[in-house]
Amino acid sequence: MKIIGIVGRAFYNKDNQKIIQINEDIRKFFAEEDVLTIALLPPQNRYYVETKMGMDQLTEIDRKKLDCLLELCNGFVIPGGTYWYEFDEYIIKHAIEKDKPLLAICLGFQALCSMFAEERTKFDMTTRIANNDHYGDSNKYIHNIKIIDNTLLENILKTPEINVNSVHHDIVDFKLKSLKISAVSSDNIIEAVELSEKKFILGVQWHPEYLVDENSKKIRQAFINML
Repeated sequence: MKIIGIVGRAFYNKDNQKIIQINEDIRKFFAEEDVLTIALLPPQNRYYVETKMGMDQLTEIDRKKLDCLLELCNGFVIPGGTYWYEFDEYIIKHAIEKDKPLLAICLGFQALCSMFAEERTKFDMTTRIANNDHYGDSNKYIHNIKIIDNTLLENILKTPEINVNSVHHDIVDFKLKSLKISAVSSDNIIEAVELSEKKFILGVQWHPEYLVDENSKKIRQAFINML
């Protein structure tokens, strides 16, 4: 049985309790497939939800703990959220170095892109857009995207254009090294990237787990086939 590790996201709930959880839509997205999903939780002895972005430095012991967990996984999902940390980047690096399939969604897509910025000057390399054309109902199509020729994404979807949902405020507006852009929106915002020399490193700005159409299913199946 193949195992997919999904990064947990930290937040305060309505009762101000500190929570780390997996989005139910992501768990459900993979539940009908013949795979297991496990939560990947930060190893540090501190409240993760109170950690400022980029300030969760991993000690050598933390890294050894993570390595034990990550070795169990055949692939990884870096989901959406508000902030990412060294914890996320360590998992992304592991996937790339070990050539394990990685699907990075929304915030995960931005984290992946940030790691491959030509001039990385800070942890958060994204820019907030001036309008809300890319933020709407996660269960509805918001805009279309153009799939770039000769990419992994084109090979998966077999179409030059698709409609997607969109629930992000920030965009990737910097030059990338190594990562290949595989989709853009009509207003020329980067919507998908991939790492060509690996078997499956794919980042998408939209949420295939929320609006599960035929294109979402194709992405899921391609990811699972590489586990």
